[in-house]
Parts: sequence; C-alpha cells; structure tokens
Amino acid sequence: MQKARLVALKSVSRPLLSELHRLGMLEIRRFGGDGFESGKTMEIYDRVSSSLVRLRSIKSMLGLLGKHPEDAEVGLEKTLEESESFNIEEGLREKHTLLEKKQNELSNIHSKLEDLKKLSGFDIDFSKLTSGSLSFSVGTVPLAKLPSLKRELKGVSLDSHVLGREGVVAVAYPSDEAKVELVLSRHSFVPIEYDGFTTPMETDNELREKASELKVEIGEIKSGINEMANKYGEKVLKLNYSLGLWSERMLATKEMGFGSKTLILEGWVKADNYDSFRNTLQTKFGDKVYIERICPRKKEESPVVLDNPEATYPAQFLVRLFSLPKPSEIDPTIILYVTVPLIYGMMLGDVFYGLISLLLAGWLQNKWKKGGLGYGVASVWKFSAIAGIIFGIIFDEWLGMSSYQFLLLFQQWGLVNLASFGITGPLYHGFHRSAQVSLLIGMSILLGLVHLALGFLLGAINEWHHNRKHAIGKLSWIFIELGGFLAVGSMMFGIFPEAVGMAGAGLFLLSVIVMAFTEGPIGLIEIPGLLGNVLSYARIAAVGLVGVLLAELINNSFVPAPEQGIVYAVLMLPLLVLFHVMNIGLAMVECVVQGGRLNLVEFYGKFFQGGGKEFTPFAITAKNEK
Repeated sequence: MQKARLVALKSVSRPLLSELHRLGMLEIRRFGGDGFESGKTMEIYDRVSSSLVRLRSIKSMLGLLGKHPEDAEVGLEKTLEESESFNIEEGLREKHTLLEKKQNELSNIHSKLEDLKKLSGFDIDFSKLTSGSLSFSVGTVPLAKLPSLKRELKGVSLDSHVLGREGVVAVAYPSDEAKVELVLSRHSFVPIEYDGFTTPMETDNELREKASELKVEIGEIKSGINEMANKYGEKVLKLNYSLGLWSERMLATKEMGFGSKTLILEGWVKADNYDSFRNTLQTKFGDKVYIERICPRKKEESPVVLDNPEATYPAQFLVRLFSLPKPSEIDPTIILYVTVPLIYGMMLGDVFYGLISLLLAGWLQNKWKKGGLGYGVASVWKFSAIAGIIFGIIFDEWLGMSSYQFLLLFQQWGLVNLASFGITGPLYHGFHRSAQVSLLIGMSILLGLVHLALGFLLGAINEWHHNRKHAIGKLSWIFIELGGFLAVGSMMFGIFPEAVGMAGAGLFLLSVIVMAFTEGPIGLIEIPGLLGNVLSYARIAAVGLVGVLLAELINNSFVPAPEQGIVYAVLMLPLLVLFHVMNIGLAMVECVVQGGRLNLVEFYGKFFQGGGKEFTPFAITAKNEK
C-alpha cells in the first residue's frame, strides 16, 4: 500500500470528488495539519440530505426499493433543482394512509369472521342479547374444562358446542350474580366480542360482502400507486441515485483539510495502482491538483488487502471471519486452504460421509446469498468435504465398510456378480484406521508437529523486521519440537537409534537455552503447554476412530443378511439409514469443531495477532440504494 497526499484548488472540489468516487482507488483518511481548517461538510449538504430523505420516502411508497436507474448520475445543481421541484408525496401519502385504513378494516373483518366461525353453532340473534336484569357472556374455554364448567354452573342458562380443541359457551345469568363471572374466570374463559352481530348466517353474509367491497377499494388504491410508480419511477430512481452519490461525496469532505483557496486530503492507494491513479487525476485536472507520495505517521498502519486467487474463497472467508492480518503479517489464506481440508478430511475419512457432506453443503450454499455468513460457512464445509472423500479412498472406508465388503453385500443379495467383472478379492488395500490405531495416532501427532512448526516459522517471519530477538525465539521452538521428537522417539519408542536420541536431547536443551534467552522466563513456563498442543492433535485420530467404530457397530447390528429374509431387511433398512444419518451428523459437527480448534487456536496462536483494517476505498457502492 502507498500513502498519498492530494492538494487541490477549492474551485475543482466537486469534480475532484466525483472523479475520486468514480475511480474508487483511494481510501481517504482524516487529515490533521497546521494551517488548515478541519474537515466539514459542504454548505449545500443540508439541501442534499433533506432532498435525499424525501426522495427515499417517495421511493419506498412507490415500491421501488431494490430497483436501480438505467441512466447515469446527474449533475448536482440539476439534481437539486429537479428533486426540489418534484412534489408528488402529498398525494402519494394520502393514498398510503387510505390504503392502510382500508387494510386495517379488512383485517378487522377477517378477525370478526374467525370469531363468527366459533359462534356458528348457536341459533341466536346476538343483537337481541340485551336485558336490564340479565348479563350475557359468550366465549371459549379449553375443551377439557367444559364438563367442569357445566357442573359448576348447573342451574344457570348455558348453551355450548365443541369446535376443535375448544368449547364454545353462551351463558345468561342475573346481572347481580358475581359467582358466574368468577367460575368463568377459573375455567380460562376467553370472551368473544359479538357487538354488531345478528344471527351467524346473516352476519357472515354481511361481513363477506363488506370484505369484497374493501378488496375492490384496496385494489383500486394499489392500482393508483402502481400508475404513479410507472409514471414517475424512473425519475425517482435517477434522482435518488444521484443524490445518494453526492451525499457520500459531501460526507467525505469531513476527512479533508481546507485553506483559504485550497483543500488537502490524504489516503491510501494500492501500490500497483498509484501511477495510474496519479496520471488519471493530472490528465483531468492538470496543475489544479498536486499529488505526492508520503510516508505514514509513526505507528500508523496501512489498510489490508487480501489478494488471493478466487479458488481460495473458503479459506479467505475464514481469515476474514476470525480477524484480518496486520500489514506486517503474512496472509494465512493459502496455508488454511491446505490445512483446513487436510485435518477435516483425516477426521471424516469416509467416501459416502464425504459425499453426503458435499451435497448438503452445496445445497446450503445455493440457499444463501453469496458473500454472507451462511454462504461462507457452506463453502468451507463443501471444500473440506472433498478432502473427506479423498481420505475415504485412502482409508478404504465406504459407509463403515471396505470397498470390497460393500460390493460383497450387493452380491449376497444377488444384485451384482463380482466374478463377471473379474473381481475376486479386495480392490486395493487401504489404510484401515480401526486396525492400525497406534500408527494412526502417531500420524496425527506427527501432523501436529509439522503444523505447529509451520506456525512458529510464520511467526519468525512476521517478527523478523520488527524484533529479531523474538524471531529467533520463534525459531528455537521449532528445534525444541524436533529435538524432543527425536529424543522421545528414540528413548521411549525405539523408533530411532540411540545416537539420534542423544543428539535430539542435546538439540532440545540447546534450543531451550536459546528460547530462554530470547523469550525470557515466560518461555520456559510455556514448554509444557507445547507438549499439550502437540498431544491435542491426537484428537484427529480419536474423532476419526470413533466415527469408524460407530459405523462398523451400526453395520454389524442393522445390515440384513439374505438368509434373514426380505421382511427383516425391510424392517432393518430404515434403522440402518437413521443411525448412519445420526453418525454422519455427529461426525460432521465434531470434524468442524475440532478441526477449527486445531487451526484457529493451536496453529494461529503461534504466529497470528490480527487486528488489521480492511482497505475500503472511496468508491461508488450500493449504499445510496438503501
């Protein structure tokens, strides 16, 4: 990134802002310097803001949200003149007020029709339920409480019927009888408002006729709004778009400094784009704009641009989700592009489980908008699932069976004849995890050693230009790992000759001394933690092994044999599918959680600080369309 400073005459401020906005190359940073007035919006901004608020309201009322104008932006003066003389909101607001009123009336009628359904079991003219000495209560109680209500109100005039899970009751009682209201309350009585009702049939006809009239009126109002949208829509969109652009530009002036006749601004440009940026502005404005490279202030950090191939989107999404690297740090996207699927694949390690993960992740990816959180998670999952399929082939695991066992199952049921295909034995010999547990754990820990060593190496590279002492300390951890591995492998497991073990022990001690010198006493305290980090990679073997053993247990329990009969097979097949689906779900969740921990806790912690700020150039965006 290159920091640049622009000094320009105030007379070209508007066209300069327009050009900077159009180019979208400069991230403007607040300017602070002696001799210049601090940034502020242009005086005309209040007019622009007021017109923009009004136009956005009109746009919303016309139902134009999300639509974009066909023509390009219009000049500021012309835009303001047209927008301030454009006045249709009064009539439009009247239509919306009337529409809301009619829709509320229609909603109220629908509510009354729902109540009327509950009263349809009564042959009563509700308009006649008036008396000076009697009170009437009509409503619903839970069906289970209806018998109890009838017992307690024995002797009181009560009519009832059942509708679904409710009892609908109509009670007439003396006005001075408080007991009835108390009993109704205890039985969760919910009153129904029948004011204005006659008989249920007559009222139903009246309400439906009124609803039909309201629907026609609502349709006419909406048609009128649509006519206004067709007539004025393009103009509203164009004015709204242009005002939105000018609003963004005028807010950008708050970051600038102003003299009596000049303005000044600073910001960041991609180093590769600086010459093009400078030449474009000088060609257009000549000596009215002066541009120069400048050095950033002390402790000022440049913004960050993640510039990776499009194929690495899943890994780059993870980097963004966690935290952007600082400008001085290595972008870990390419590394995560390898390590995330590698660890996920080693844990999942089944062809069919991987295929199901791939299909499910692809389905979810299509359901979510590109660039969102859900889409990013599905992309990571989908990419990692491919590694699960590859490791499934390496391990020769197909739904908890070897490829040959899977084919034999089909042959037992007479669905295929393997001999006709020349298959008389296993297609190939994979690395069976359940049969080689010790080797699997050793491979997982070895992967952990390499993974952590890579983290320390990246940490050393990040530190080299800032603090070489700390960089050497990071490198010493790699040799502590190597020395410890050789010593333990030789002295405890006999993997290496005794001489190699002794050399490893010496390397370990020497590296500890270097680390203590560079990192201080705190480094010595962290040595046991390194052992814990390394051993935590055994979870790769553990998670994978649990999935394999569960799959084998499911197969042994629910895969039907031909001699057990077709009825037994039909009964067992749903259970087989159900338990494998549950195991797949458990495996996928564990692989995501445990793989994420190894990459973002154990690995990231060795080199990554984060906290970088993304490069956000002053560019035309969709913000003004909101």
